[in-house]
Amino acid sequence: MDPRLRLTLPIEEIDPTALEQIEAALKLPCLKLLAIMPDVHSGYDLPIGGVALLDDHVWPGAVGYDIGCGMCHVKTGMKRSELPDLQELFQSLSNAVPVGFHGLKTPATDVKPFVSASRFAALTDSVMCHAVKQLGTLGSGNHFIEIGVNKEDIVGVTVHSGSRRSGWLVGDFYMRLTKGPVPLSSKLGKAYLKDMKWCLQFALDNRLKMLQACLAALGLPPALQEDIINETHNHAIITSKGVLHRKGATPAQKGQLGIIPANMRDGVWITRGLGNEEFLCSASHGAGRKLSRTAAKELISSSDVKEQMKGIVYPSLNGGALLDEAPDAYKKIDEVIARQDGILVDVIDHFAPVLVMKG
Repeated sequence: MDPRLRLTLPIEEIDPTALEQIEAALKLPCLKLLAIMPDVHSGYDLPIGGVALLDDHVWPGAVGYDIGCGMCHVKTGMKRSELPDLQELFQSLSNAVPVGFHGLKTPATDVKPFVSASRFAALTDSVMCHAVKQLGTLGSGNHFIEIGVNKEDIVGVTVHSGSRRSGWLVGDFYMRLTKGPVPLSSKLGKAYLKDMKWCLQFALDNRLKMLQACLAALGLPPALQEDIINETHNHAIITSKGVLHRKGATPAQKGQLGIIPANMRDGVWITRGLGNEEFLCSASHGAGRKLSRTAAKELISSSDVKEQMKGIVYPSLNGGALLDEAPDAYKKIDEVIARQDGILVDVIDHFAPVLVMKG
């Protein structure tokens, strides 16, 4: 096996497409180290759950389309018995936070200006056009808002979302132009880093907007946002050792708090990083898919999901919606956590869901 490759799971458990993407990455002369997280599955260019350290190169494909996607979590101090009626809370959140392809009825006025460093005016215009319509919106796919409780019956709020269509446009633009890693010193490399930085901030602003709406719906003060855990799992960072790319991987520097969700039934794990440099100070960003979205819709029934989600308020399954996000579409979270607990991170808390929002 290539000495630059670090695996957290047996290689035979990695799906063939993801394995091909790993092998392609190992052919890059600028690759210094590649760490594969236990939730690995195929993505674009680099598999999701891949962490790549490059020598003086930046690789848009190793960040992906949803630049800045990540999670915010806050432990509210509220007891489960103090929660409002969950159906009413779900409706309140649905009114406050647009989901799926829905945007804001009134454009946001507090979006930080974006001017693409590429000087491509059409990209600037398109990014801003979407940003003002989507700041504070959830999106679809695996993005979610979750209200959960831990063993002490304390309520926690978790928001998982990214830079929405704006980040997708930036990612797509540079991935089409670069077709692989480019030197940091190049015009494209410098432009990508600058545009990526804007996307990272927009993704955080987006999550904070939704978290604020959640706290308001719970009757809690916005000041609780000061105690949030925030992590982004799609980014590129310049370090003293090279350019670190995480694509679906939670940062896990020593002492750093992180969030690892399972699926919409099994909740979220709160972790503390162990700073394991062999695996590039990273951990999984979830359980990882075991079924494609198409396969999940073919193999999982609405009745299966309803049985598994008993006791949890979640969106309607009308028309088979959400089957691709069913618990059975994901790997077993216990196995994924076991492969990193005490190695990459320490698990310090767990919140089981009572309410889940998805687009």
